[in-house]
Amino acid sequence: MRPGLSVVLLCCLSVTVGNSGAADGAAVARAPPAPTCLDARQVAEMRQPDPRTLAIATTDHRYYRLRLATDCPGLEADAQSSLWGREGWICGAPPEFARGAGRDCGITGAQAIDAATFAGLARGADRNGVATLAPVEVHGAKRPGQQGFRGTTNYCFAPRYLRSWSEDPRGVIVEVSPRHSGGNRYYRVELNSSCTMLDGASSIGFESGMDLGIICGNPGDQLVIERDRPDRATGHPMFGRPGRSSLAAARCGVRAVYPRP
Repeated sequence: MRPGLSVVLLCCLSVTVGNSGAADGAAVARAPPAPTCLDARQVAEMRQPDPRTLAIATTDHRYYRLRLATDCPGLEADAQSSLWGREGWICGAPPEFARGAGRDCGITGAQAIDAATFAGLARGADRNGVATLAPVEVHGAKRPGQQGFRGTTNYCFAPRYLRSWSEDPRGVIVEVSPRHSGGNRYYRVELNSSCTMLDGASSIGFESGMDLGIICGNPGDQLVIERDRPDRATGHPMFGRPGRSSLAAARCGVRAVYPRP
């Protein structure tokens, strides 16, 4: 171990640190060296969308992008991957580094990002066939060739836990069960284009383009809109007409999903 550095193992969030000097094990408040520093002790998930980039989500729903000095593929696939920095802080300056896949990779940048940016990076990692360290269990059939996909509550939600919804200038806000969504209660669902069919919608649903049972903004994910179909003769909605459907369905493609505070 290099002098003065602390290690955080990403696989299980174990931390090796020096003596903090606290008496009788009393907890000591941790103050970051700079506002944008990542507390590696809070890492909940790491994704690697490309060989020089790590995307990090923390247990308190903060998101970061780390830049590596050289190409370091395979970090996310190593169960013993770790982040090293003084007192467990990663601020994007030497001598911080990521260790894994048999090498040490210097960290040259650390940037706080929003949930939408993290979601995009994580989706990119999935589409490149990259595995995750802390995947969320997904129920539902998978199509052949999709075994490498791993959904996460940082950019996916399960429609079966949908509680309510409302229209938003950027798409739709859905409320879900926090218990089954990594503590997230609301998600913003961005659509591929303006979805005028939402006006007057009586209910909505979602269809997974990959038959995963979750909505992440993957190809084929759709918002399904049901609205009252007007009677051709009167122009009025058909509510409960015997033998005739009272609902008409329309679909809008889902571009992105991410938690909203």
